[in-house]
Amino acid sequence: MNIQTIPKSAPADIVAWASECGLKVDGKTFNPTRIPQLLEPLRAMADPKIHIGTLIGPVQSGKSTVAEIVCAYWLAFYYGLLQFNWQDDLRAEERWPGRILKMLLSCRDLKWADTAHAEKICRAEFVNSTLVVQGIRASGALDSETVPFQINEEVHLWVPGTLDKARRRQTLVWNYKALDVTNAGCEGDQTQAAYEKGTMDVWEVRCHGCGKFHEMRFRWNEKTPELGGLRFDPGAGRVDGGKYSLNKVMPTIRYQMPCGFLVHDTPVERRALVGQYRQTNTGALEEKKSWNYEAVSVAEIRWPDLVEEWLTACKAKNSGDIDPLKRFVQERECCFWNPSLHIPFNGTTLYNVSLKNRAAMPGAVYRGAKFDWQAGYKAKGELEHYWGVIVDVDIDANSQVIWEGKCNSDAELLAELDAHGVAHKNAWLDVTGAHMKRHLQFCYQNGLNALNLTMSRSHGFVHADKVRRFYSEGKPIFRELNTVPVFEMQITRDASGSRIEVPHPDEPTVVELYKAGLLAFYFFIRNMKLNVLKQKPDATERDYIRIDIPDDVSEDFKQMMESWEVVPGHRGAAKDESVDGFKPRSRFDHQLMNMAYHCFDLEWNLRPDTGLSLVGERLASLGLPNMGEREAA
Repeated sequence: MNIQTIPKSAPADIVAWASECGLKVDGKTFNPTRIPQLLEPLRAMADPKIHIGTLIGPVQSGKSTVAEIVCAYWLAFYYGLLQFNWQDDLRAEERWPGRILKMLLSCRDLKWADTAHAEKICRAEFVNSTLVVQGIRASGALDSETVPFQINEEVHLWVPGTLDKARRRQTLVWNYKALDVTNAGCEGDQTQAAYEKGTMDVWEVRCHGCGKFHEMRFRWNEKTPELGGLRFDPGAGRVDGGKYSLNKVMPTIRYQMPCGFLVHDTPVERRALVGQYRQTNTGALEEKKSWNYEAVSVAEIRWPDLVEEWLTACKAKNSGDIDPLKRFVQERECCFWNPSLHIPFNGTTLYNVSLKNRAAMPGAVYRGAKFDWQAGYKAKGELEHYWGVIVDVDIDANSQVIWEGKCNSDAELLAELDAHGVAHKNAWLDVTGAHMKRHLQFCYQNGLNALNLTMSRSHGFVHADKVRRFYSEGKPIFRELNTVPVFEMQITRDASGSRIEVPHPDEPTVVELYKAGLLAFYFFIRNMKLNVLKQKPDATERDYIRIDIPDDVSEDFKQMMESWEVVPGHRGAAKDESVDGFKPRSRFDHQLMNMAYHCFDLEWNLRPDTGLSLVGERLASLGLPNMGEREAA
């Protein structure tokens, strides 16, 4: 055997080796004191017992330094093929000449092969090892021979399923090594799966106030001060025109530890925070490690920069652009993106613990029902069914849910109406969809009214009084079905005094709805109590319209109540079923839509004493405009 092909023994400490072997990363000698979060991942990937490491860290915090040091170490002291994988060939080719090749040439312990082709494009040959830098999208990139060593960069940008494919290249190697270096991705993706298979170590620092170790996180929550977080007052910097001055916000920035101890953004105070990793997944295999640390814990990253980035992201979100917030969550907080967790929800459903489901509302003057038909999911073993709500209303347009649930047939729906004493003329059914004619016929035969969202993107309907509303004036269902009316037509006179026939007031009717307007009206009514109490904590029930929901409603109902979110400035898109200003969090939204239909019913029904809508009269008494009529034609 040629003695030149045998690498010398690996150094005892990869960290000391990286700072002493002449290695330069991005043109600089490695300084192990700069970012202490990198040291444990480095040592783990030089430990024979560790096979896989997944490092989740913020941008500009040295993650790529770990990848490049490990790359040089494996090439210098191990045998075999090392794949350095990127999301595509373009990214691989960008990194090769400017960083990776320069790093390799600076390392004194690498023994280059004695050939003129030792440094091909994105490939390097050594006497004991070979490096291939490649994009995972290239044909055959992950279908090659067995690969004992892999470094996987920016995995959050990879095509789903390709990380698992890369792992399978190592199945037959007993001492394989793989390192994933990435930002956080989206909840449920391959990056999160890799992280959660590991030890899930989180970075924490010793507090100089209480002496205990605490995990550092960016977001401060007044309701959970025991978690700690970065505190600042954006209001201190507000100036005319809706802008703010970061110079005025900066003096308010400080990190508050769970014990209350404060740390300020000075080099002395921040570098004095000694840290360590704490394992949170005690059930992980010893051979699989994973780490996570937030940008707020990195002394090299200034807190005012994070605050400015956060405020910019929040401003963009309020204008309908959530991408900056998503990037901040993934690249700075190192959390896996889930809109339902990370986008502040505009409006919270309030549940009344003093009420019980099916208890009638005192003083109710009207009882109505709303139903939404569903075909059912075959994969879940579901047959067709209806989701429904029954709601009482008083003369002041306050409401109370007295029943919510599922009916498995037309007969069950009708039985539920009769059991709760709901007049059929006060019941509404969503008939949108391929089965519209069948549902219109059901309403016609049983005296129910129908709601149709086919024109949901119409931007409203101009009524005879020249006012644009989010609902149409309605049409008798018998005309939609080309049949006879249920009730005898009534005779009246028009403005000129001529006799005309008009449908009976109880004739089943179908009403078109503009969905964005419907949701805006629903959230306006639903949030009224919360918004009024925020501005006037001593407000009484006379100051707002209530929608009381008993606390003992089903979990399905509660889940559906959070299925839509308000996104100001958002332009609706048919592909994700969003509408102007609103985006669905979940397609499991049937009861939220039923409650929105109920709010429409408050607008549709007229008070017998004034002839005005129930909700319109109440809003007028509160000095508020009627959201259902605010777009004048």
